[in-house]
Amino acid sequence: MDSKLLILAAAVVLSLGACRDDTANAQQEADEAAAAAEDARQSASEALDSAGAAAREGYDAAAAGAREATADSREAMHRAGDATEATAREAAADASEAAAEAARASSDAMDRAAERADTAAEDARDDQ
Repeated sequence: MDSKLLILAAAVVLSLGACRDDTANAQQEADEAAAAAEDARQSASEALDSAGAAAREGYDAAAAGAREATADSREAMHRAGDATEATAREAAADASEAAAEAARASSDAMDRAAERADTAAEDARDDQ
């Protein structure tokens, strides 16, 4: 019976040693898991930073594009305004020229009518 007790005691000591070894392994694995979790947290943080930077760059690019489009629109409006103003000036000049031509034509017609009237008056005096 002493030998059985001795064997049982040896088994308990070996089991405790194995447990202690498992505890050391478990601690090492827990430390490794904690390190891996920290690495994952750091990677996630870096990914969020990169996503934020990309979003800011996208926003900045969109804002720059909007500013450029606004400037292009403003320039096109100025060109259109200039073209409209030039067209209006040209139309006014054409209208003035047409009025002058009409006045000259009327004047010429009036001159001819006046000459005819003078001629008719002279003819009437001469017939007397």
